[in-house]
Amino acid sequence: MADVTGKSNQAPFIFDDPISSLDQSYEEAVVQRLIELSQDKQVIVFTHRLSLLGTVRHFAEKKTIKPDVVSIRSADWGTGEPAPIPLSQSDIKSALNTLMNQRYQDAKKASENGEFEHAEILLKSICSDFRTLVERSIENDLLCGVVQRFQRPVHTLKLKDLGKLKDTDCNLLDSLMTKYSGFEHSQPTESPVALPKPDDLLADMTSLKNWREEYAKRPASAVAG
Repeated sequence: MADVTGKSNQAPFIFDDPISSLDQSYEEAVVQRLIELSQDKQVIVFTHRLSLLGTVRHFAEKKTIKPDVVSIRSADWGTGEPAPIPLSQSDIKSALNTLMNQRYQDAKKASENGEFEHAEILLKSICSDFRTLVERSIENDLLCGVVQRFQRPVHTLKLKDLGKLKDTDCNLLDSLMTKYSGFEHSQPTESPVALPKPDDLLADMTSLKNWREEYAKRPASAVAG
């Protein structure tokens, strides 16, 4: 990094998991330096650590920079296959739309075509991922992103936004967490968790989508209760 600083060469600057042996303080210092460097040239970072991705996003946002995140995975032919960004780091709105408009439709079509085993696999996967999105919505929306996983900062100034929180918000998200948490845990074969009907699943996903939109627009001066 010192060698490339101040040089006019505009070739991309590539880091391959550059901070794997650093503590968190040095990791943040390196990330801030990478963000500064990205204002002059393209910076490409390879990492398997979601904490690094969260740190990059945090400091990039401070500089009004939006990183382009690409996820890759192993395939039968080798590594480098493009893959969806992990739900823990993906945009909740985009991920929820994908569940509703693509994956749910695939499951519904399989069921209508009599491919019941395939439809069941698809529905289980959707239920599991939906539960993850509900959990993230509690963290990012209900609690206004005060504390977020894989990120060190605590955004205390956002605490004032919790004034818009109501009992109905907690009840909705608690009911969704209770209903879908079973798909994230081992189930006894003699008493498995029954899958929701496709229409009920769509209704639950729609309720979360509508709630997120309303909650984001709700003024923080609203009285909790």
